[in-house]
Amino acid sequence: MDPKHLMQLATIVELGSLTKAAQRLNTTQPSLSRVVKVIEDRVGGAVLRRDRYGVSPTEIGARLAEDGREIMHRAQRADLSIEKWRSGIGELRVGVGPMLATTIMGDFLAGLVGTRMGYGLKIYCEYAARLLERLHNDQLDVAIMPYDLNRQDGQLIRETLFQDRLAIFVGQDDPLAAAREVPPAALAQHNWISVGEISGLFDVTRDTLDRLGLHSVTPALENTGDVTMTFRILERTRSCCMLPFRVLGTFQDDFRIAPVDLSVELPLRNVGFWTTPSMRDRPECIDFKKRLSGYLEKLQLF
Repeated sequence: MDPKHLMQLATIVELGSLTKAAQRLNTTQPSLSRVVKVIEDRVGGAVLRRDRYGVSPTEIGARLAEDGREIMHRAQRADLSIEKWRSGIGELRVGVGPMLATTIMGDFLAGLVGTRMGYGLKIYCEYAARLLERLHNDQLDVAIMPYDLNRQDGQLIRETLFQDRLAIFVGQDDPLAAAREVPPAALAQHNWISVGEISGLFDVTRDTLDRLGLHSVTPALENTGDVTMTFRILERTRSCCMLPFRVLGTFQDDFRIAPVDLSVELPLRNVGFWTTPSMRDRPECIDFKKRLSGYLEKLQLF
């Protein structure tokens, strides 16, 4: 099937008229009628219904028109890429997890709006394992996510953006928020929430519970999406959750949560700047990392 014919069919279906489609496509109605005939000969049946008000697609016609629209969208994206390349404007595809998107990255990106960077940004917000997959599939250029997701991964480049560690957070009104040297056993009666984005590729919450001697405790809820739901639950219930200490500590008043002063330390959870070997030295990548590092320094995280 000629892709051009499918795009023309999509225009006909969109406008509901061969005459209007011919005007938009800068061709003639007889030419479009011949295109429809070619498609129908290939299909072995009608792709359009004709009535006094114009034309509408048959079932197979609607499917082919949808394929035609997708081809047009891809062609438009290709034209946009060429236009950006000719004008010297690149595009950096940046991935960020829900935790960092809710805290650090939103304000950072807001500060970039209106500045002259010389390149565009396309932001993807997904959980860490999906960001890692996108990097491998060349669907991302950069990802801001936990550094130690996969120590065996030698195909990607990663640098530590800032050091952090895990901590147990509760609501600010929880008695444990003001306590000192809290023994892990004091958390046994709390409802535990596991944040999937923090878990990355490993079940960090389960491992930490075992390390704390809380073998019989099972998370009551696992949240793999918007982490602000977790903060809301911590505010309103006797619950606790394992979260990054420095990231959430910087914003704890915004979300009315507080870290528990445990008598034991939890594992490190450093944040990394991930990219591919081919992207590492690209000007857009270097500039973006410099800007992000400067912002983190202002937050005293860098």
